[in-house]
Amino acid sequence: MIEPTRAQPSSGPPRTTSRWLPALFLTCLCSLDCSKPPSQQYIVPPLPSGQTLHVYSFKDYFVPETVAAFEAKTGNKVILKTYQTNEEMLTRLAQGEVADVVFPSSYAVETLILAHKLKPMIRERVPNIGHVPAVMRNPPFDAGLRHCVPYIWTMLGLGVLVDGIDVAREPDLAALFAEKGPRVVMPDDPRATIGMALKLLGRSPSSKKPEDLEAAKQLLLRQLPRVKDYVDDPAQSLANRSVRMSLAWSTEIFELRNRDPDVRFVVPREGTLFYVDYACVLGSSQQADVAFAFINHLLDPYTAAEITNARMLALANQEARAMLRPEARWMWGLFEGLASRSRSYEVLRDVGSADTHYQQVWKTLKDALAAQQAAASGSR
Repeated sequence: MIEPTRAQPSSGPPRTTSRWLPALFLTCLCSLDCSKPPSQQYIVPPLPSGQTLHVYSFKDYFVPETVAAFEAKTGNKVILKTYQTNEEMLTRLAQGEVADVVFPSSYAVETLILAHKLKPMIRERVPNIGHVPAVMRNPPFDAGLRHCVPYIWTMLGLGVLVDGIDVAREPDLAALFAEKGPRVVMPDDPRATIGMALKLLGRSPSSKKPEDLEAAKQLLLRQLPRVKDYVDDPAQSLANRSVRMSLAWSTEIFELRNRDPDVRFVVPREGTLFYVDYACVLGSSQQADVAFAFINHLLDPYTAAEITNARMLALANQEARAMLRPEARWMWGLFEGLASRSRSYEVLRDVGSADTHYQQVWKTLKDALAAQQAAASGSR
């Protein structure tokens, strides 16, 4: 997606040093030109069968038919495992977790590429790559999609429980992070939560500066008395009415809104963080052909539409749009509106050794929250 590097105060939009969307529309099709002289054409061998493919993803990324159809079509078995955050995935891979296909977000893709942990794409196994929207085809950390394929997009915003109340002014990040106000929940995800705090402060959400991270930590500590919890699924706290506002991912709020019309997703006026999760094959995979064939299966328009309609996951598939329900098409309209105003959002980048500082900030926050919850429990 887009790669802004710094958000500005409300008097003006953020400026970027690595923006790539305007030129992208002119160059992305050329970057995906797979034509080769006949002497260099890859001869696609028959797809192996009888293999076991280990797919490691965020939860609810598929419907049962997704895997069943691939297994029936190819004669290969798929084992699904899930993780909650990119950090959990990276840690478990470093500890030896067995996986062939993974679905990291942009900054985690960058981390894996820099560590030489991903296989170069076998494009001949992924002909459906042509269904990827043009705007997603040339990310700065994987130019020309040499390793990974965009799978879904989502963004961070405010989940708000309206319950028939007339909201004269939609809430914003200033309201979310204010010291006083109603109880809120926040994602149990350090880069997401710290990144949005940095954005409110007018700093880069991928800042490596200790002073920026210290400012974000202090902002989050001041907010902490309002925080009910850091949770894996903030939308669930809205569903059970334990809070009226949360920081949450758009896909979860859209899915909840299908069941609860009193829930609304709000894109903060200060801007947001845009996430694209990519399908990648690990360098350690012993069946790359089957792994890339699985990715190609996900890119089939019928498969993509089936998943989007069932899970309200916005799959990065242009051809699938015509088969989407109205609610899912509305998600695409939201995405295109943001894409036309590229200064309104940013994409997280790999922060290298500064990740240690992010983890230290996160530990401070989690420890302070645990102490706060223990004190509240003891006072009852």
